[in-house]
Amino acid sequence: MKIAVTGATGVQGGAVARLLAEHGHDVRRVTRNPTRPGDVRGDFDEPASLAEAFSGVDGVFLMTPLSGPAEPAQGIAAVEAARHVPHVVFTSATNADRGTGIPHFDTKAEIERYLAAHHPHWTVLGPAAFMGAEGDVALPIPPALKLHVVAPEDIAAMAVLAFEQPERFRNRRIDIAGDLLTGPEMAAVRGTAFVEVPMSQAEVYSRDLAAMFRYLTEVGLDLDIAALRAEFPEVGWHTYAEWFRGRALPKRT
Repeated sequence: MKIAVTGATGVQGGAVARLLAEHGHDVRRVTRNPTRPGDVRGDFDEPASLAEAFSGVDGVFLMTPLSGPAEPAQGIAAVEAARHVPHVVFTSATNADRGTGIPHFDTKAEIERYLAAHHPHWTVLGPAAFMGAEGDVALPIPPALKLHVVAPEDIAAMAVLAFEQPERFRNRRIDIAGDLLTGPEMAAVRGTAFVEVPMSQAEVYSRDLAAMFRYLTEVGLDLDIAALRAEFPEVGWHTYAEWFRGRALPKRT
């Protein structure tokens, strides 16, 4: 299959592009600034460039930029550009469809609704927070609060599975995470410290992220990791410790 991957220069999109290539698919990396073979130009502020980037592909992995109020319009333009594409896999956020009041969740939800209403074959993946590997775990959450986290490689595995088994994923929204643990537990995996950042400090840094951590603290996410592992064993879900250890292993040559 020929798959166009937006956000291919980032962590999530890059993982998807690599795994698709490993599975033998023809990957078209969509980026504003093409710099390597396989790159094509696609700018979310220029819908015509997206239509050209998506021309002739069998699927689109759609990851919209975190651009604040502009994101819904950019996402809707991307959906329009992909109208002819047989399958669109959109990556959103866990529980974004629940009316969380978190600004960047709500913008993703708006795109989700448009995609579901205007494309005949779509899949929405809602990843939890990415697993991190470096430095102290500094978060504005109580030390006893457990957070859902997911390895970028597991997001990629779900996306590739969706493209390879389209009917299994047809018009489904699936929230995804691989582990659930506290900030101190994450820090212990890394061998670093947990720092409880004051919410007032988080507000200064980003009201959007502060709203997210307030929601996680006061409401929490509704996600069943055991059910995910049972339904999609092919993904090979990582716990935080497994993923972290894997990063430390020498690369195969």
